[in-house]
Amino acid sequence: MKQALALAILLVALVGALPTAAQQPAPAAPAAAAPGELSKDALKDILEKELTIQPGMYTYQPAGRRDPFVSLLVNVGPSEGQTKRPNGMPGFLVQELALKGIVKDQGGFIAMLQATDGKSYFAKTGQRFYDAVIIAIDAATVTFRQEVTDPLSPVKTRDVKKSLYSSEEARQ
Repeated sequence: MKQALALAILLVALVGALPTAAQQPAPAAPAAAAPGELSKDALKDILEKELTIQPGMYTYQPAGRRDPFVSLLVNVGPSEGQTKRPNGMPGFLVQELALKGIVKDQGGFIAMLQATDGKSYFAKTGQRFYDAVIIAIDAATVTFRQEVTDPLSPVKTRDVKKSLYSSEEARQ
């Protein structure tokens, strides 16, 4: 693969260094290429053919692996077929959230979460995020049920706890 790439770069450099028809005088007679050498036009044709990707030319057989040519930043999260994460709380991953506070009201506890966008959000039990849902909130912790996206993992969900006090997280 590296050799093919190096050859393509070399060919592009050679074709780019060739003088154009406006720069060179018209030849008196067509020069025959030496045996084993390609003419400039043949070289240009081969280069154009090799560097253009035609539809249906590339197929990938995943066999349980991810496609290495698909961006990792786009397909982060559950395998629901979504390619772009939604805005707001439904678009955040659990690891992008920080627990900043817990508020108690008449209906129960409400978690105050800070996301990577610098904004704070209030969430109750049952709130859905991109890869998880809040299953429990108590006076000091929030428990998320996170979907595991590793196709080789035998477990499909795991519980992630975020605590107000970092010393409690270190013990778990």
